[in-house]
Amino acid sequence: MSHFRFQHVFYGLMGLSALVAFAMPPRYGDRYQPQIQLLFWPVARPVASMAQAVTRRVSPPVTDDRRPDMDIRAENERLRVDNAWLHAQLAELSRKDQELGKLGTLKDRCVLTKVIGGDAGSRESIQITGTSLDGMRQDMYVLTSEGLVGQIARIWIGGAQVRLVSDPGFRIRCRFWRFELGEMRPLAIPPVLVQGSGAGVLRVLSQLPLSAIGLDANLQTVKNSDSPTLIENDYLIVDDGDCPPLKGVKIGRVMQIDRRRDARLFADVLVRPITNLKRLSEVMVLTKEQ
Repeated sequence: MSHFRFQHVFYGLMGLSALVAFAMPPRYGDRYQPQIQLLFWPVARPVASMAQAVTRRVSPPVTDDRRPDMDIRAENERLRVDNAWLHAQLAELSRKDQELGKLGTLKDRCVLTKVIGGDAGSRESIQITGTSLDGMRQDMYVLTSEGLVGQIARIWIGGAQVRLVSDPGFRIRCRFWRFELGEMRPLAIPPVLVQGSGAGVLRVLSQLPLSAIGLDANLQTVKNSDSPTLIENDYLIVDDGDCPPLKGVKIGRVMQIDRRRDARLFADVLVRPITNLKRLSEVMVLTKEQ
């Protein structure tokens, strides 16, 4: 009978163990687990204290900063602001380098500067922030990645005045080009002298016969002509021996072709700049011609 009771007790305990192990939530069973680590506390506590003391003597702390947490947080915030500012400066330098890179071989000869306004008078000009301290001088040429902007007319401590190519006092020699078949090609038309005409346009000043641009007296295309026919939107590109660095720089596109009033067999060609020169925010000054 005792043997029979012992088996019942044994199987009961096994079933209870299985119930605790697989059915009861762990948070209830953990309460009754024996805390064996308490048996080692009398030995572990003194040993841990001795190890910490030896570590402090052999390996000094990483930092001896004893400032309050608020001071450390304030310094971290300042460092985050400075880091953001440096990232912004780096991005701006990268943008400027890319903008100068569009000038090709002229990249290392130019200085990028801001445009601070236009001319309130009747002159075709803009004001820039560059000064003589930036290596700028009177008569230096001013460009953008799109083409020629003008020439420095006057410079002072606070900035400089740039005479635009559309100003009546500006002249330069150019040649006609056309973009076709995926590339720029020069037209077999003699070089011409171009002068600013005001109101944001330029005019071909040279005596250019209509026959030289493939047109008759009625501005109709001459059939079987050996001369190429000049059309609207053809490019005008600098080709002036007095300013070799600018050779190949765009100055504008043909806006209108008409007959001259004083000479009906000669062309009156108007040219508009590639971009609106009075709405520029930045320009590049050619400070080194060689």
